[in-house]
Amino acid sequence: MEISATKLKLKRNHDLRVNHGNPWIFSNEIENFSQLKQLEKGSLVIVQIKDADFAIAYFNPQSLIAARILSYNASEKIDEDFFVKRILDAKNLRDKFFAKPFYRLIHSEADFLPGLIIDRFDNYFTCQISTAGMEKLAPTLIAALQKTFPNCIIIFKNDVENRKLEGLENYVKTVAGEISGDIEIEENDIKYLLDIKDGQKTGWFFDQRINRDFIAQISKDCNVLDAFCYLGGFGLNALKGGAKSVTFVDSSEAAIEKIKNRNLENVDAICEKVFDFLENTDKQFDVVLLDPPAFIKNKKDFFSGIKGYEKLIKLGASVTKKGGILMISSCSHHASLADLTSAANNAFRKSNRCAKLIRVFGAGYDHPLHPALKESEYLKSITFIID
Repeated sequence: MEISATKLKLKRNHDLRVNHGNPWIFSNEIENFSQLKQLEKGSLVIVQIKDADFAIAYFNPQSLIAARILSYNASEKIDEDFFVKRILDAKNLRDKFFAKPFYRLIHSEADFLPGLIIDRFDNYFTCQISTAGMEKLAPTLIAALQKTFPNCIIIFKNDVENRKLEGLENYVKTVAGEISGDIEIEENDIKYLLDIKDGQKTGWFFDQRINRDFIAQISKDCNVLDAFCYLGGFGLNALKGGAKSVTFVDSSEAAIEKIKNRNLENVDAICEKVFDFLENTDKQFDVVLLDPPAFIKNKKDFFSGIKGYEKLIKLGASVTKKGGILMISSCSHHASLADLTSAANNAFRKSNRCAKLIRVFGAGYDHPLHPALKESEYLKSITFIID
């Protein structure tokens, strides 16, 4: 893919953030934005700071984040070899932590491939592209994956809301090989059957791996509630750790059916909206796990979303036994750890319950953070003992 002859020039006094490693460039920071507007969305450009070539980025005039940096070597070719190197670097990092090939392989900016997520399920690869620049590079990406992992099966799950902001259509498509039915993965010595084509997100939530393992360590002889359970990752880890019983709750009929098909003892799998279940159940639990979808998808939803977390935690506390454990997770990057903790504190106060915060955690090692990009820190998991 050729780099545009037109260079992206940053305004004076607008280069400090980018100079300090942030890979995003906003439209109001670009001196020659009106000139660049003529480019096709997704075009590669050379980023200049004070008339010196600084980096290579892709550009989209339709997006508020107008450019995202791919390389700080302004003469580097963005070709198949570029992707192969990035993919191998990411693979080598994951191989240090995971003995089996089930993990997030590429985590967007943190793996220096902005706008791209790849989850690996052995020789199956689920890719999610959220930007026009990465969409334009998709053929090169496919070739690089096939070179790195011969005979791999690749599916594009390009159905995220952010694509609309980039002027892109949503679609799901198998671009290499064939997928026929569910595939099997293993995590924390537990096997799962996944529908990576029609299942939620990219098929699995690898980010909660370490948090699930933590639950296995604290669930012995406990009655456990796994709410928003999907395929039961938290609850199955609780059973592995010796839980007395687990109640799984999710609004997805397909997900609950998969749990029922395991024919496990001391398990109740309920297809119901979690808020309805919590408001109507008379059960009490030793461990309550709340892993909802993002309540805050954009800034304008912040206050209603925070109220949603507060209500959920309050309801969760109402079914938690005295001395029990409640874990709440949030994947809303618009809600900080402080925001989530404050919502929890309000919920406990309004429930007349006292709580001790005993653990704070984020995503697993296959979800690295870009140190200059706070937005890459999306998952927050906080655990309380409730008196």
